[in-house]
Amino acid sequence: MGKISVVIPTYNRARLLPRAIESAQQAGADLEVIVVDDCSTDDTREVCAGIAGIRYIRLKTNGGLANARNVGIAESSCEFVAFLDDDDLRLPGSLDKQFQALTADDRIAFCYGRALIGDARRQLPTGEIYPLRCPQGDIFWDLLEDNFIPMPSVLARKSSLVDEGGFNTALKLIEDWDMWLRLSERFLVTAVEEPVAIHRKAVAGSEQMCSNAAEICKQAARVQQMALDRPRARASESAKRRRVQRKFRDRAYEILMTEATNSIHEGKQQSARANVLDAFRFRPFRTVASGRLLWLLNSR
Repeated sequence: MGKISVVIPTYNRARLLPRAIESAQQAGADLEVIVVDDCSTDDTREVCAGIAGIRYIRLKTNGGLANARNVGIAESSCEFVAFLDDDDLRLPGSLDKQFQALTADDRIAFCYGRALIGDARRQLPTGEIYPLRCPQGDIFWDLLEDNFIPMPSVLARKSSLVDEGGFNTALKLIEDWDMWLRLSERFLVTAVEEPVAIHRKAVAGSEQMCSNAAEICKQAARVQQMALDRPRARASESAKRRRVQRKFRDRAYEILMTEATNSIHEGKQQSARANVLDAFRFRPFRTVASGRLLWLLNSR
């Protein structure tokens, strides 16, 4: 039995999957790699049959990322679980380094690290990296402002994941932030101050669930509110809760305004108007002050 299970959920990504598997196999010295096929309709089954050293699990129905990850957790035989999406990559030796950091203290639920941003077509590093800062220890309130934890960078204790009931299958997006918030509410978190993964950049046409900025922001607002309704946040002072909500809304506003600007430059007026309207819902006064709302109304 290995020390770390790497769970790779996949759906119709037979072209990208082999690189993800290979990178996982090179990320540590004592691993099991579990591929959870979320009822793909392409040749994922055949591709996996030709790859040695993996456990292949095919689901009978498509249940989404959260469900596929939960199946991987349940099927894992190791005390520690890492997650890797089928279009992301792990860096060589990265899990061994995180394992040392995670096992240094029994109070730590998971370890994360930085991720290099890879281009959507070839997964080559673009020069971007996130997060720029890696908070450690009690990170609950920092994490409530923004999800700075790259999904492919996480190594977690299986017991902590199971204790929290796994990923929330009612969430089709942002289910990872919800999990990290639930864990950080109760446990300590550590990080390694170096890149451990390559995270494929989401762009229009990349066939990624996270490429729709407006929907991401809406779902993220829901996840943040769920966390604010949990015992620790409810027991805190109202000013602290308002502060993290304000910072999240500011972040969502900036994301949507950036999307609107990009759409304008690409000649996609309808998309730009939609993003400005969504930004208005998060920060109405800033939208008016920026003049973007006036542009929106005049361009109809």
